[in-house]
Amino acid sequence: MKNVYDIRYENNLIYVLSSAPEALWQEIYSDTLIIVYLYYLDTLSVYLHYLDGIPEAIHVCLVSSRKEVLREARRHMEASGRKNIRYILKENRGRDVSALLVTCADLIKDYEYVCFLHDKKERSAEVKRDTELWIKNLWGNTVGSAGYIGRVLQLFLENPSLGVLAPPEPVGDHFCTWYGYGWHDSFGITEELVEKLCLDTDIRQDKPPVTIGTALWFRRDALQKLFDHGWEYSDFDDEGLRRQDYLSYGIERIFPYVAQDAGYDTGTVMTEAYAAIQTNYLQHAANLIFKEAEPFFPVNNLADLERYRSNKSSVIEFAKRNQEVYLYGAGTMGQFCLSLLRKENIQPEGFVVSKGGGVSMVDCIPVIELERLEHLPGRAVVITVYALEVQDEIAKLLEERGCQNYIRMWEKGI
Repeated sequence: MKNVYDIRYENNLIYVLSSAPEALWQEIYSDTLIIVYLYYLDTLSVYLHYLDGIPEAIHVCLVSSRKEVLREARRHMEASGRKNIRYILKENRGRDVSALLVTCADLIKDYEYVCFLHDKKERSAEVKRDTELWIKNLWGNTVGSAGYIGRVLQLFLENPSLGVLAPPEPVGDHFCTWYGYGWHDSFGITEELVEKLCLDTDIRQDKPPVTIGTALWFRRDALQKLFDHGWEYSDFDDEGLRRQDYLSYGIERIFPYVAQDAGYDTGTVMTEAYAAIQTNYLQHAANLIFKEAEPFFPVNNLADLERYRSNKSSVIEFAKRNQEVYLYGAGTMGQFCLSLLRKENIQPEGFVVSKGGGVSMVDCIPVIELERLEHLPGRAVVITVYALEVQDEIAKLLEERGCQNYIRMWEKGI
């Protein structure tokens, strides 16, 4: 069994959808429910705009723990002539997650396809811009327009193995989730939920989650096991809301693992407009990251990064097996290898170079010309240079001097 993150990548379960005429999917609207949890009165108009675009034939359930929010939402929807809406006042506990798992647990039994959304507010002025983009991500990529909603439902019809479709991980100047840090110290509580629900799934801390923010489309069957648990409001301790082991933080990450247990895949879905924004942002971000990291981590493309990931453990093991280790090459890659080994408490004896050029020490390590290195057959050498043809030349020089105990740091497929 593979991890859901790897499945999404390897099967390219990323869907960029356009809008299309709504009438094409009228026959499945009666099997569809959209649940929305609303809490903030001052930003309500932002979300009402999205609600106005939902096809009339789809049933909508608006949930809140605040009477004034439901009152204003009802006033707006009735003024627009919208029908097929249910309004539910819930206990002010567990926020959006309890709205889905407790308030509406029985309601979803009558539908095959369900969408869940909630409003959001920035925690500080510093992240206001990032949060606004995240809101566009969560809402635009789930209920962006009537035609877009139809295309989402069409995906489910065309792909029986799809159980969950969620917006992409958020991007932003202050957010690290997209870069693989989506656990945010919530892995423990998510793993506890996996055990509590007895899920047959692959969950690992080194593989990031693929649902963040509790906004998603799902087949009821894919997540039925989660709803069958029988959640109650008392399960949610809102005093722990700021802690990373808060129950809701685990639940928002567990959807793909529940779906995998039920035999379904999880994909990511977005509009063409958001895909353009995200692509532009991530290209800019990747440029900044690689440029600033280069002096410390001189890897500037994915192929080299994969080669480094594949080879570093072999280099470390090689160095640990030998008492005297030398690094061939005192340049950028040699110093990079030195930092890698020092993190493992391995101190090389020195750098080896073909010609010294008058340099005797680099980073407190002696630099020794090959011709002056004695007892070479008994030494262990890591060839740190990057260029393959230069590696071959160095290997030939070492072998001519009786040294067979060497490893190439950048050799493909060590």
